[in-house]
Amino acid sequence: MQKLYQTPFRLYSFLGVFFVFLSGSYLNAQSNEDELQFVQSIYGMEKRDIVDEFVELSEAQAQEFWRLYDEYEAKRKELGKRRFVLVNKYVDEFGKVSPANADTFMIEAIQLRNKNNSLLDSFYKKIKSRTDPVVAMQFYQIERYLSDLIRIEILEEIYTTKTNN
Repeated sequence: MQKLYQTPFRLYSFLGVFFVFLSGSYLNAQSNEDELQFVQSIYGMEKRDIVDEFVELSEAQAQEFWRLYDEYEAKRKELGKRRFVLVNKYVDEFGKVSPANADTFMIEAIQLRNKNNSLLDSFYKKIKSRTDPVVAMQFYQIERYLSDLIRIEILEEIYTTKTNN
């Protein structure tokens, strides 16, 4: 099995596509459904290649794993759209943070984080039961790693919270 840092080209290519999108869409706060779908499709192809390099599948496991992975990705993308809208809302309201809208934003952000975590946990269990625990662990590790990389980059790119003062 490769360590994550041993696949730098694919990882940097993946992150490059994501950050072009991030700088063009999140920071300008232009919510465009077609653009979001386009980027999600590119992101999905790059991500699938990374997952394929990282997760070690036997021929017997491959078909079931990829069927479950595609199901997972469809659900993850729906949550991603909601996160996109939420981040755009945050950027649009930058500098206008009040206690009420800060709390509303955080409630939704926490709910989305919990839904993402629950989704990943449920697919870990499905993959474990239909392939094996090692494959499921590898899936979980690469998903968590990529998700955390993206979260870190988003936090570095968007503005920090400021009050009206």
